[in-house]
Amino acid sequence: MKSTTFSTLRRNGANVFRPILRPRHAIARCSSAETISPADIPTAESPALQNTLHAELTSRPINTSTDYISPIPWNLLNVSLSDFLPPSCQPRSFKPVDSEDQAGPANNPNFVSTPFPQGYHLVYFPPPLTDRSLLPDGTDSLHSPGAPFIKRLWGGGSLVFNQEKRLQLVPNRLAVCGEEITNVKVKGVEGQEKVFVTVKRRIASLAGGVFRAGNADKKKRRRDALLKMDMKQLEKRYGTESVRPWAVVEERNLVFMREKSREEAKEDLEKVGRVVKPTHTPDFSVSLTPNAALLFRFSALSFNAHRIHLDQQYTREVEGHRNLLVHGPLTLVLMLSVLRSQITEAKMVLRFDYRNLAPLYVDEEMRICVRRDPEREDKLDVWVEGRDGGLAVKGTAIIGDVELERQKETKREPGFKQLDLRD
Repeated sequence: MKSTTFSTLRRNGANVFRPILRPRHAIARCSSAETISPADIPTAESPALQNTLHAELTSRPINTSTDYISPIPWNLLNVSLSDFLPPSCQPRSFKPVDSEDQAGPANNPNFVSTPFPQGYHLVYFPPPLTDRSLLPDGTDSLHSPGAPFIKRLWGGGSLVFNQEKRLQLVPNRLAVCGEEITNVKVKGVEGQEKVFVTVKRRIASLAGGVFRAGNADKKKRRRDALLKMDMKQLEKRYGTESVRPWAVVEERNLVFMREKSREEAKEDLEKVGRVVKPTHTPDFSVSLTPNAALLFRFSALSFNAHRIHLDQQYTREVEGHRNLLVHGPLTLVLMLSVLRSQITEAKMVLRFDYRNLAPLYVDEEMRICVRRDPEREDKLDVWVEGRDGGLAVKGTAIIGDVELERQKETKREPGFKQLDLRD
């Protein structure tokens, strides 16, 4: 990565910090920890800091990673969640270890046709980072703006899933993930700035069905374009507004903050958080209490060494939280699992938007709620309540049909725009 100078910041009197060098060709992992609402934070008074960070972070090259969609992580995630979710919220193909079918998916000849559970991509494409590449809190620096903004939170994000079955992720096949920083905003008064980083991830299956049209040379060019994440070629073929050829398009909203002093961490530990109650009654809900074993298992499956999920003493004394925090991605998987139980097998989630509002803690009951929108049959509200009944995560889902056959290009290309929830 080319070096970055901060002479502009020095000339403008802004805080100068040393950028953290980041490893290349890796995928980041982050965590949900605190309430972050961009609309509630005033705009920073340092345009130099905003401009410099935006230019440096968005100029970083796309990170690409390939992974084999092995049934093993998939099944281990099923096993990890099986004692926390009712059978109705578990994938229809999953057989508990105490059932008559002990073979498991790896030895099941029909498993190749099993639908990939939505959200399970979060335990694939792990970051191939050595121990010395990690920061003291166990996180990586792939999207970090550098010191002093070294504390990372997961603010929320969105997921768009391709409804065309042949383009979805397939077990026992290769897939590729491309990840890039698309936007950076600095908000907050000087000395208390927060850096909001938007990361866009595109995931595509490399199964044979994706390349069934065209001659061998054309298929190879398409495959190479995906493997190299050649966005110029891909956008030339598919446009910029279509979900094709991607199986999943994900945006993550990450927030970077200054490190807390020991005194500030102690004050935060003693604070009583504001409780915001949900305004609706759910049509369906599931209550569960995540334990330390579940957090460890999800950390292992997602190759996530963030200490706020593993080290209680660190979490209390350094981060100022009363206990280990539940991962943002784990909460997302749980929300999608409960949501899946409320739609038929012929339906799927087309788009899911969510925002983390308050932390969720280990050994504390959480309640995942689903409510159908009375005015739109394809829209559902999904939210998570903490132990005190307050909103911890708020989400919205758009549901649609699984397309078993390929639709004409003229009908499919506007698909991404039609999924926008802003209407």
